[in-house]
Amino acid sequence: NAALQQVRGAKMPSKSMRYILDQIAPSCLKAVIDSDRASAGETRGGRRMQIEQTATELNALYTIEQILTHSPIIRDAAKNRGLELHAAILDSTTGKVDFVGQHPLVEYLLARDSSIKEVAH
Repeated sequence: NAALQQVRGAKMPSKSMRYILDQIAPSCLKAVIDSDRASAGETRGGRRMQIEQTATELNALYTIEQILTHSPIIRDAAKNRGLELHAAILDSTTGKVDFVGQHPLVEYLLARDSSIKEVAH
């Protein structure tokens, strides 16, 4: 919700929270834009739920993209050893896990010439 509020112009959060929001903001922005295109006839509550669901799914897929881009070990396993990365979303109120599946561009992500840089932890 904080990331969606930022997309809508809310007050800037703390520095540590901004780091997290920066990571998920692209997914939130795309979800809002996509919802604006398809929101004819939806209630405000329905639109908000759709934006949250879409942003969550996009963020899960974006995470797969980042893993394949920044982890040479995972990238090699996915490209050469049959590893599959599937996005899943946990509903914290019910405990139900919704499997989104693989990134729709996984073949492209693995085939492109990537300049993988290991991230220091």
